[in-house]
Amino acid sequence: MSYSELTDWMFNLERFGIKLGLENMTEFLRRIGNPHRDFRSVHVTGTNGKGSTCAFVERILRESGLKVGLYTSPHLVDFRERIRVDGEDIPEADVVRIGSELKGEMEAMARESTEKQLTFFEFTTGLAFRYFSEQKVDIAVVEVGMGGRLDATNVVSPEVTAITRIGLEHTNYLGSTVQEIAREKAGIVKDGVELVTCERGGEALAVIEGVCRRKSAPVRRIDRDFRVAGVAQSLEGTTFSYEGERRHDGLRTRLLGEYQADNAATAIAIVEALGRRGIDASAENVASGIAGTVWPGRLDVVSRDPFLMFDGSHNPDGVGRTIQVLKDLRVVPLTYVLACMDDKDAPGIVAAIAPTAAKVIVTQVDFKRALTADKLAEVVRAAVKAPVEVVPKASDALEKALATTEGRGVCAIGSLYLVGEAMKWRSQAVSRAAHKV
Repeated sequence: MSYSELTDWMFNLERFGIKLGLENMTEFLRRIGNPHRDFRSVHVTGTNGKGSTCAFVERILRESGLKVGLYTSPHLVDFRERIRVDGEDIPEADVVRIGSELKGEMEAMARESTEKQLTFFEFTTGLAFRYFSEQKVDIAVVEVGMGGRLDATNVVSPEVTAITRIGLEHTNYLGSTVQEIAREKAGIVKDGVELVTCERGGEALAVIEGVCRRKSAPVRRIDRDFRVAGVAQSLEGTTFSYEGERRHDGLRTRLLGEYQADNAATAIAIVEALGRRGIDASAENVASGIAGTVWPGRLDVVSRDPFLMFDGSHNPDGVGRTIQVLKDLRVVPLTYVLACMDDKDAPGIVAAIAPTAAKVIVTQVDFKRALTADKLAEVVRAAVKAPVEVVPKASDALEKALATTEGRGVCAIGSLYLVGEAMKWRSQAVSRAAHKV
């Protein structure tokens, strides 16, 4: 099979939907040699901030001289972004080789029982763990896909676990309250294994600490065991100081937003916890790791003139934080290019952007779970006083937005899938411009 054929086959597994539970994952890993037992790991969950926290941890550990795997989701442009070793995407040839082998094992399971049919995420998690095992990584930083307790990644035996900020998401799977969602996410807590969290909220934090007490898992939490200070932000990035086991002054990340200081601080606290497990990082490793971390598509300024930003925030809490950053940086009002998935809180997202919208161009992404542009437009028109326009194709919506005169620039927001399509559009536009020169 070619790379495109193999990935098309994998994406077709999405027709089996989402199945939370570890029985199939455990059997699948056993059949392929339990590769997840061949490397140490850090396991991270949360509603917002878990991806960038993973990216910070991975880069600090790499700066420390370790061979590091990184497993995150979703990808923005290419599937290979999900599985990285030392900052490099898994090669296409390895996706094909490992994927073809694992395909046979998966199909053997499915022949035994339809209940054993793997989902897309279960299969790709097995592929990632096999690749990390083959590459002999010293440690892998593993991001939870959904929830935690029943997520396919919750088969690892981590050195440290972490929970970032908690909010309402995937309520049809994880529960309808913050407490229920926190309980699902706290399912990654392991007996006696240290947990780090930047969750400040009373209800969610109470649930997390209760689970940790029952499992005798030490908790390090922000504002008590570690803290940030002196946070400042500009379009160039965010600066802050950290105080935990050590003090780090004048840290700088190119990632925008005061909340990125919390994510970076959580990553440093994770690295400090790893130090107690024999994995050390120097102050220089921490500073260079924070400075070198890249996490595209999150408050990502891709052009200054005209102002164009891509942001993958896709729940009201995340979008609200983005809007606050945009206010702080004084780049509002903006024309928003907006798309959402049909399982997201579209009214909450729209309410967050409404006060800073000069115009909203509603679109939809080429994905089966996409909320249609017409349905999303109904939500937008009910909440936004600014002009609203429907442009069903994302690339056309971006072109239209840049041609508008409303606001101080353009921000594509509401879905990581929209950001992925925007990045493809941007790359093609830059390529066309280069060929004209």
